[in-house]
Formats: sequence, C-alpha cells, structure tokens
Amino acid sequence: MVDIVINDIVMINLKLHVYPEFFKEEIRANFTVSSKMKEIWAVELDLFAEFDRICKKYNIKYVASGGTMLGAVRHKGFIPWDDDMDLMMMRDDYEKFCKIAPKEFLHPYFFQTEETDSGFMRGFARLRNSETTGILKKEFPYRPTFNQGIFIDIFPLDNVPDSILRYKIQCLRYNLFHKLYTVSDSIERNAQYHEVSKTKLLARRFLHDVIGGACHYFRLSFRFFNKTQKICKQYNSYPTEKVSLLSFQMHNLHHALNRKDMDDITLLDFEFLKMPVPVNYDEHLSHKYGDYKHPKRISNWHGDVIFDVNRSYVDYYKDGK
Repeated sequence: MVDIVINDIVMINLKLHVYPEFFKEEIRANFTVSSKMKEIWAVELDLFAEFDRICKKYNIKYVASGGTMLGAVRHKGFIPWDDDMDLMMMRDDYEKFCKIAPKEFLHPYFFQTEETDSGFMRGFARLRNSETTGILKKEFPYRPTFNQGIFIDIFPLDNVPDSILRYKIQCLRYNLFHKLYTVSDSIERNAQYHEVSKTKLLARRFLHDVIGGACHYFRLSFRFFNKTQKICKQYNSYPTEKVSLLSFQMHNLHHALNRKDMDDITLLDFEFLKMPVPVNYDEHLSHKYGDYKHPKRISNWHGDVIFDVNRSYVDYYKDGK
C-alpha cells in the first residue's frame, strides 16, 4: 500500500499507483471535475484494479455496465459528473466470484453480499474500501451496521425469457416477493434502529415491537429476498437470446444485451487503466440511452452519497455526523 499525498494531506493508502497530476481539477465536457471527485475516483479505480486482478486470476469474464460502459466509450474514463463504477458478469461467473472473493480480498478491501455482511440484502455485490466512507444518504438515518466504505458495484446477468408472457409472469412473481421483502425489511429496520417513545400509539408500538421483532427473529425479509433471487435465475438453464440485470431492476429491459455480446469483448481506455466492454457496445448503449454520444447530466440511481476518502465510515458515525 502506498500513501498518496494531496496538498500536503496524506490520503488513504492505495495499492494502485496514481500519479499526482491525476488529482488536479479539470474541465471535462464543460463540467468541472474537482480534486475531491478525483480522490473518490482514485479509491474506486484502486478497487477496480483489485477486482480485475482477481478476475484474471480465476479466468472470470466481466464487462463494464451502465455509466461505466458509457464513460469508457464516450470519455475514456469516468463520466465527469459520475461518482461510481458498475460492472457485470454472467450469473455462473458471479456465483463463482462470490465464493472466491471473501478469501481473496483482504483489509482494507471488503467483498460485500448478504452472505458476508448480514443486512446488506441486495441482488448484487459491492467491493468496498473499509477505511473510507461511502454512505448512501437515504440510508444514513437508519445507521445500518453493514460496511459502508466507498464501493464499486458488481451485477449478475440472468437470462430473460424469450416469451413475453413468461417474462410478465416472472415480473409478477418477483413483484409479490419483492413487496413482501421491502415491507418486512422496513418493519425490521424500525424495530432495530428506532426507539418507540411512550407517547406513541399502541398500534405503532405493536407494529415495531411485536411484528418487527417477529420479522427479525424469523428473518422474513431475508427469506423473501432469497425468493426474489431464485425468481431472477428461473430461466438460466434455457438458451435465451437476451440477458439482463434482473436482480437489480427486473422491469427495466434497457439493461438487456444479447447473450453473444458477452463472448466478444474488447478493451477500452478508462482513465489510466483498461476496461472490458462488448464489441457491440454501440447497439447496447443506443438501446439504453438513445443518443448517448451527446452528454446529458442525469442523477445516479443510488442517489446522493456521503464520501470521505480519509476517514472510515465507522469513525464517521462515531464523530456524531
């Protein structure tokens, strides 16, 4: 690990060698990229370099997803106003990676799934730097206990049934269990993180203390979450034409790409590293974004994030922020 010094301030240790010039403020696509944003990018590039190293070690194929693919194609790096990295791989490779990763990533790197970090419960994985802070603002009030360092996202690709009817039925089943999951998870969160004042109504106390406690004891949200993941993988044994990020956004087929595109991959510049993307990236990006060659500022799907490259999320909470 190497200390990076910016403006006489020692930044978090990174394995990746980052030239000091990288951190200079600059204008890209008529947008000012600050030194602070560059610091966040550096942590994410370091995470990506470690992720790529493990994938190469075990011959696991992946490509950039979403804004990361768009950034590689259009900007040869990050979209200037983007603050995250998204990667995707076929479900078989994803499950292989999930088995390998916990043993391969050592502190400060942390591979996060529900299996490695109880309460995370998402249909994808994150690789985090535990010595930094990357807290989603929408989750901040709950003070969740899982790791909240700066992260990159890793998504599994599942088969999309060729039959529209089968796909709609799959969506309906997913909707049911996802709703059950979100409701039970909300009740559990309230039961775990919020004290119930004496002035609250009896019905509210009953909901929090009794129902919430029962949901937590029987891990209902986890059970419903697992059901949604099984539904996502329902057609993975079928030779379908399309694959998509079903466990991320079941209903958004703008994420879909041709299965064969995962077999024909090229490397593009991404800042000072290389990023794999499908050779047929133009068709995919056009399907997803329309006229993607002309930059338009849009917000991230995960919302605003509280970033700190010099302080762990644990210390961030301890300091009373």
